[in-house]
Amino acid sequence: MFKNLTKVEILDLFKDSKYTIKNYDKESIIALEGHPCTSIGLVLKGGVDIKRFLPGDKVILISSFSVGNLFGEVITFSDVNIYPATVVSNSKSEVMFIDKYDFIDFCSNHKEILVSFLNDITNKIIELNKAVKTVSFTSIRQKIASFLLDEYTSQKSNFIKMPKTKTKLAESLGVPRPSLSREFINMKNDNLIEYTNDYVKLLDIDKLKNILIE
Repeated sequence: MFKNLTKVEILDLFKDSKYTIKNYDKESIIALEGHPCTSIGLVLKGGVDIKRFLPGDKVILISSFSVGNLFGEVITFSDVNIYPATVVSNSKSEVMFIDKYDFIDFCSNHKEILVSFLNDITNKIIELNKAVKTVSFTSIRQKIASFLLDEYTSQKSNFIKMPKTKTKLAESLGVPRPSLSREFINMKNDNLIEYTNDYVKLLDIDKLKNILIE
């Protein structure tokens, strides 16, 4: 929502609102899964990851937020104000926290922010639905194919710029990083894709779609 603003501009925008600011080192826990969510977070510096830590040291990356992004707003305004995952600082970060009622007052005085807020929530729900669908597939190839096809639809091109690193992608798909790399190699050998570190070219859309129904 505020990603095009500097920290100074964000603080000036909230100058008449009540808020607190906290600083975190890399890998610091900002909020634990299962704990109450009582305020909305706004990233002023660095970034945060939303992760689920499962038995057997398995980690699933739900989403990542950089400077200017909100987190916790959906939970704060829900009936169950409990974090469904753990919020972790992915670098030295600075986060503003604002109570939901103070945020409502802020939005009532900034109608354009309210529109952006509602649009942001809608987009996050759509992305969450995509993530749930992708993780629900059983094989690594199906998960990769689902992710690539979603990006194909979103970017409107079969030449896809990867929106996250392989490590982050592996976490978001809930698979080991080496297994993800091996499957990318297998899919390249099967003439389904070509790839570099930053881009993936989809060579056969129909075959990728068929993978999802195997």
